[in-house]
Amino acid sequence: MDMSESMQEAMHRSNLDMSGAEYSRREIPLHVLPTCSLLKLDSPLMSFGDLQRVLYEEERGAYNQAISQNMRNGKVHPLTFIHHTATYQASMCKLIEYCLSPAINALQGCLRENEIRLATLADEAKTLEMETSKGSELSSRSPRQVPSPGPRGSALSGQRDFHGSSESFSSRTVASPGRRSRTSST
Repeated sequence: MDMSESMQEAMHRSNLDMSGAEYSRREIPLHVLPTCSLLKLDSPLMSFGDLQRVLYEEERGAYNQAISQNMRNGKVHPLTFIHHTATYQASMCKLIEYCLSPAINALQGCLRENEIRLATLADEAKTLEMETSKGSELSSRSPRQVPSPGPRGSALSGQRDFHGSSESFSSRTVASPGRRSRTSST
């Protein structure tokens, strides 16, 4: 494997004991899994929630590990404890700022849109129910007397014949739903 001189030096330094911290290089196996085993595509919100939980647990585990590694005789030095706690809190703030807050804002926006859509659909449902109840009332009443057709024989009750009739109509019967017929002159 060809490596530049700077890369070789970096590899050498990574294997050295630096500042008493006892760093060592470890090979970690990496397994690539198919995406269907990692993501629940049937429930993306559940998958997103699981991801947030994993991120939180990783941060919490790193914090607990840092505290336990710096314990001497069952106690942690106060400055070390303050440092690790501040680092953990900063990580939690970034998790909230970059992951959770945008998700909450997006979900609140979807909620507002759904509430508006629900109100619109409820209004439409009321309108349709009123129309169906009026339709059932009309069909349950006794049949009305249908006026005789107009002069041409093709005009229905309540409609005018606009196709070339030069006759003047002195009176016409107009029927409205739910009202009795009335006579109007034009």
